[in-house]
Amino acid sequence: MAKNNNKPPRVEAPVVEKPAKGEKNPARVDVVQVGDLDKLKQSYVKNGGLDPNHRVDVLNGLKTYFKDDPNAAANTGISQETVDLINSITAVGYVAALGDEVMMGSSSWAAKMRMTQIESINKLEDITGISINIKALPAPAADGTVQVEKKDIKISAEAKKKLEQERKLNEEAEKKDYLADHTKIVNDEQLKEALGFQLVNSKISSPADRLVTTAQFYRAYLEARAEKSDNAEAELAKIHEYSLAELLQDISTMVPPSFTAEGFGKLLCNRVATTKSVVPAFELFKRCFKNRKTGKYSFSDEDIAAMVRVLVVWKASAKIASLGKDIKALSKDAKANAKAIEKANADIAEEQSLISMVTNPPYDVADQFIAAYNNDDHELHKTAIEIYKSIVETYYKGIEVPELEFETMLLNVQQRAGIDLNLFNEDVLKRDEFSEKNLVEFKTEEKPVGEEESKNA
Repeated sequence: MAKNNNKPPRVEAPVVEKPAKGEKNPARVDVVQVGDLDKLKQSYVKNGGLDPNHRVDVLNGLKTYFKDDPNAAANTGISQETVDLINSITAVGYVAALGDEVMMGSSSWAAKMRMTQIESINKLEDITGISINIKALPAPAADGTVQVEKKDIKISAEAKKKLEQERKLNEEAEKKDYLADHTKIVNDEQLKEALGFQLVNSKISSPADRLVTTAQFYRAYLEARAEKSDNAEAELAKIHEYSLAELLQDISTMVPPSFTAEGFGKLLCNRVATTKSVVPAFELFKRCFKNRKTGKYSFSDEDIAAMVRVLVVWKASAKIASLGKDIKALSKDAKANAKAIEKANADIAEEQSLISMVTNPPYDVADQFIAAYNNDDHELHKTAIEIYKSIVETYYKGIEVPELEFETMLLNVQQRAGIDLNLFNEDVLKRDEFSEKNLVEFKTEEKPVGEEESKNA
């Protein structure tokens, strides 16, 4: 991302045309030009939405993550499919911020966006419930941008309800001290409310950071409670051993996911369902946390796997609960609704399969990886291809593998697949034969990935 060099955001003055005779002065419309900021700073302003500076941050987030570079795949050395998937995941949070502004802002405003950005937002409508009415937009300007006004952005009733609940929690944090201070919690209802607030805390911009912070808050609460018990030392020792995955799993049973967590969950569930494995979803999510300058990741593999697991389980469990309610209603006339009930039960089985793939995934695709990859007729061939692509893009991007070394490459990908599956299985089920110590070095050649990659490295 580009640095802002501490320059103030640029907000263009609105252009107000003189009204015709007999007409009232039109409402003020602030036209926001996306500047050079590179970080979203969520900031709720009472009764007025985001201030102009933060509004520019929101829109710049959309510009940054809905990449308008048509050569992004070539310039970064990864596939266009992966570029699109990563953009979708990182964009969910920014679309949520845009929804906040539409709902909370009292003033009229407009944003300059490219059609590619608008189309990207609309592609996520099934995930976010937020879209832009393209038919209502004016023709693009000379620079290719389109002016999108607040009234052109549509938000579903479900999304509105979710965003309103999150806004309310942020406002109440000033009045309810237990939302931010675990020592002030006195009952289970306050605990649930506090965990819900931590998941949507607007002072923390990264959705992933919010998940980790919520888990830390919950651990601190458990420790404070344990210190008051008769068996404090043993209780504290037990709590210290809790992993992020265990903490998030407990949290997911007490509170619903946030707007962005739900969006991530849907995207990850789609990835698991279409590839028939958790490996491509994990590798995709992991790449979202890579610092392109240092090559390092913001979180450990164990923590990223924990997040993937809880996001998928959250979404799938909510769907199962919803389908269960549907079946109960349909069962009042089971004979007439037999097909609908059958379909709902089949859908529940699919969601349960998704949960199984992130909580107890089978190793068959790792065991049979090379045979599946090389045989078009193998039942796991498509899954093996997806696993190969995802692992190569994480670990071997821009590397040309000589033909004589390709079998070694396949062996390494097989190992990586097994290592990933170990992250999602219980300790007693982990397979020792899949380990980084089994990876084999092979001769490679650096493949040029384009001028833009070297600029952003």
